[in-house]
Formats: sequence, C-alpha cells, structure tokens
Amino acid sequence: MTGVRQLVPYSGVQTALPIDQERRAERALAVARAFIAVCALAAITLSPVSGEPHRQISYSILVGYVVFAFGVVVLLGVTPTRWKVSALAMHVVDLSVAGGVTFFSSGTSSPFFVLFLFTLLAAAYRWGFAETLATAGAAVSLLVVEAVLLALMPDVLQGSFEPDRLIMRSTYVVLAGVLTGYLAQSEKQFRGEATAIAAILSHADARAGLKPTMTAVFDSLLQLFGAKRALLVVRENSSNQVFLWEANRSGAGTTAAIHFANLEPNNLATYMFAPEAAAWHAVRRRASRGDRCDIVAVDHRGWRLPADPCSFPPAFLAAIQPFDRLMAVGIELGSEWTGRLFLVNPLIAADRYSGLAFAQRVVRQIAPAIQNIYLLRRLRASASAIERGRIARELHDGVIQTVAGVEIQVAALGLRIANESPSLGQELGRLHTTLRQEGARLRDFMQQMRPLDLDSDKLVDALADFVQRFERDTGIGARFVTQLDRVALTPRACREVARILEEALVNVRRHSGARNVYVRLSTVNGDCRLSIDDDGCGFPFRGRLSQADLDASRKGPMVINERVRQIGGALTVESDPGRGARLEIAVPLSHYANHRQRAVPLSHYANHS
Repeated sequence: MTGVRQLVPYSGVQTALPIDQERRAERALAVARAFIAVCALAAITLSPVSGEPHRQISYSILVGYVVFAFGVVVLLGVTPTRWKVSALAMHVVDLSVAGGVTFFSSGTSSPFFVLFLFTLLAAAYRWGFAETLATAGAAVSLLVVEAVLLALMPDVLQGSFEPDRLIMRSTYVVLAGVLTGYLAQSEKQFRGEATAIAAILSHADARAGLKPTMTAVFDSLLQLFGAKRALLVVRENSSNQVFLWEANRSGAGTTAAIHFANLEPNNLATYMFAPEAAAWHAVRRRASRGDRCDIVAVDHRGWRLPADPCSFPPAFLAAIQPFDRLMAVGIELGSEWTGRLFLVNPLIAADRYSGLAFAQRVVRQIAPAIQNIYLLRRLRASASAIERGRIARELHDGVIQTVAGVEIQVAALGLRIANESPSLGQELGRLHTTLRQEGARLRDFMQQMRPLDLDSDKLVDALADFVQRFERDTGIGARFVTQLDRVALTPRACREVARILEEALVNVRRHSGARNVYVRLSTVNGDCRLSIDDDGCGFPFRGRLSQADLDASRKGPMVINERVRQIGGALTVESDPGRGARLEIAVPLSHYANHRQRAVPLSHYANHS
C-alpha cells in the first residue's frame, strides 16, 4: 500500500536509527570526541609522567586525534547531506587511538584508560547492547595484547607486566560495557516502540475515512509483529452492535486484505472467552501425546496472572483457523467500547511478557484514534441522514403538495371544458397525466431520500410495509409472502435489500404495465432470497440470465445489479416478453450468524503452563 511505512517485526532487538537521528548522534559524538581529545592532549602536555620512554609517540597520536576530531566536527556541520560519515569507521578510529595511547603510556597502568570508556559510550549511543559488549571485548583484547607484549619485550618497551591491574581494568571495562549497553538498549527499545506507535498513528486520518485507516493500521500491525492475520472484535456498548475487522497478509510487500462484518450480539462470546486477562499469548506445543498450548497472561497493569484453565469455543477455532502462536489484547475505552485484538502467528522475543506489554501499549495508543474516526464517520452519516430527511419533508410538504393541487385543478378544468373544446380538453388530459407521473416520481424520490435504520429484526416488517404502500399508491395488486420473522443480515445488507425492493417496485410501476406483483422472501442454502414477480411486459429478451450474463450483455436493471454487487449478492433475471419478468436476488447470510456459543475444554488440546 502506498504511503504505509515499512516496520520491522517486533522481536526485542532494535533496528538502526533513522537517517536524521543517525546524523544527530554523530554530531553529538563528534563534539564529545573533540572535547575528550583536547582534554587528553592537555593532560599529557601539562602533566607528563616522568621517565616515560614513549611519551612523544602518545603525544603525536593525541595531536593527530585532536585534528581528526575537529575535522569531523567541521565536515558534519558544513556538508551533512553530501558526506556520509561511516559510524563503524569512526568507532574503529576511536578504539585504535585508545589502544595506541594507553600502549605507549604505561600500558595497563596508563592514565588514559578513560579513552576506552568513551568508545563504550559511543557504541551504546549509536547501537545497542550487543555492539557495546563487542566493543568491551575488543578493548579487553587490546589490554591483553599490551600486557603480553610488555611481558615478552620488557627491555624494548621499558615497562612491566602487572596481572592484577590487567584483571582489574579488564573487569572495569566489561562491567562498564554491560551497564552502558543495557541502559542504551532499554532507551533504544523505548524509542523504537514510540517510533512504531507514531508510525501507526500517522495513518489515523479522518479525511481518508474509516476503511482506508483500518487497512493502513492493520497493515502496520501485521508488519510490526510479523503476523499473518489479525482480527479485531469490538462491541459498542451504547448500541450493543458488534463489529469484526479481519486482515490477512499473503506475503512481504503485499498490502493486507481487510474485511468487515457486523456480528450478532450473542456471538460476542465466541471471541470474548476466558482467560479474562488484559492480554495473553498462546504457543502451540506438539508432542507425541497430542497438542498443548502454553499460555501466559497479564492484567491491565502488566502483572502476570496465574495459569487458570480456559477453553476455546469451536466457533472461535473455526474462525481463527489453525495456528502455532496466538496473541490477544483486550480493548477497553471507558464505557463505550469493549473488544479484543487477535494476532495469529506473531513473531515476538523470547520474553513473551515483554511482547504482551508492548502490544498493550500499542493498542492503548491506537484504539482511541480509531474510535474517534469511527465516531466522526457516524456523525457524518447521522448528519447526512438528518439532511436527507429534512429534504424529504420539504418535498412532501411543499413541492409534492403543490403538484398534487395543480393536478387536481387541471383535472377539474379538463372536465369543465371537455364539451366546449374537445381539443383543449385532450391537451389538459395529457397535462394531467404528466403531472400525475411527475408527482409519482417525486414521491419515489422522497421515499429514497428518507433514511433507513434497519437491522435483521426490522427488515421483514419494512419490506411488507413497502409492498403495502406500493399497492395503496399505485393501485397495482401487490402481495408479500414470507415465513420469516427475521433475517440474519448485517444492518448494511438490510438497508440495501430494502432499497433493492424499493427500486424494483418503482421500475414495475414506471415500465412494466403490470397489474399484479408478487414479492417473496425466504432463506435457501445459507442465502437470503428475495424474488419480485410481475405480469407486465417483461424485459426485451427471453430466458433466464445470471449476473455474469447481465454484465456481459449490459441488460437488466443496472441500478439493482450494482446494489446487489455491493453486498456480495447475486442477481438473476428471468423474462418472458409480454407475459412478465422475475427478479431473484440472493444475498449471503451473515457468516457468523449461526455460530453457537458452546465451548469445549482444552484438556485434550491445550493447557496452561
């Protein structure tokens, strides 16, 4: 997806700094290098150790080091975009100078031992724990080499081998390396987490809309945790609506494919099962006696929870599909939202508790931003519905009433002058017909403008009301037949089905010349079937055409075809010119509507450790 920042999977090991932070780090180290080089040169100049045979060599090295340090400062300040400083090369120079100066100034007893500490701090500031520990090992190796050379050539180097001092200083270097590396690693991990969260939050753009935002956020989460699949289940407590967002990632560099569905409220238990923890992580262990799941869990404060027995509902296992690792993070936004985020097969560090804590921090940051975009979308939809309702009322109380009044007056005038002027009476008759047709069109437009607030419990009654109103307004015989009291469709699908029936009835009145219409609603093989039969003139073709045939020949009701396509349904049109037509719409029922909330114990499948 264009514009989505590539994130490295979270594994507890931080990646290299961004280019701007890398330059900033090099500038800070360049200033520190110049300062410590000047101090070391001043120390060897003002307080030379008496009788030291190679002081002049150390002095020359430090003079060159001062020149080099100030040269790096100047170059970084003058041409930061043209001259790229190699951090590794700078580090090798710093380490070599520290080794050379200490070697030619009393070896392991050198007062310039502090130069090694600068290399440790530089490694920690640039990289992390492993690199700092490697620098400490290199410094200890240089000290050992110096000690061995002093032991082998005491007359040439005019020094003495002191094993106690070597052991002490080597120990200091290792301890300093471990301490500074650990602190640097913790700081860089915190900074990396903050950068990752900021990168995800940057996609929460209200102007883009909810679905593009969710696509970008899910794509970033899948990259960050190295997961293949993610599911977000959320219940809006005020309306008791349950939403499911699902994202799948097929390969590297491929944008996650995201799907949305409204769930039945009683299906929430499919995903909100035990353990009742703020976050948990399950690892599937395959053994000779069967499968087991080792589960670790934490509460909202990050404290570890005991391994209590839990169970996975069969519906959840069917929805989540086979997994080797599974992470779940709870979502609590005050009293408004409750839910859980699932990541399938995430890649996290060996410390699973740290991974859970990081996932909790990510969710706490991004969940409010997504909720705000969702609420903004709801506000926009509500404002749009209110405006459409206002326009519909204005049409009904203004234009439609006026047209109806003019229609009545024209009809009355035509009756009065029909005997006096038959030709004028005919013209008035045509005008009356035109006014009646336009009034009907305005009423159709007004009905389409009215907002629909339908769900699976209201759909059947709404369709029956549409058919009754159609018969009352048009005089065409209309009958609605069904044995259902509710249909397991999402609210969006319910609204579209109602609009489809409304559009079909308008077409019957305008174009078919039918005298009777039969509307049937049923469920067949997991589909909601809506059929509209009329005895009018039919379409200008004979036979039965599927949706693919209609698309290829560009025949049939185009608006209805597009509406059916938007909700994943299928349209079939059967026509017999002169005798009538039949429209059949099949819409898949909600995928999660019939799941039963029956959980089986995991005694044969999973247990806690």
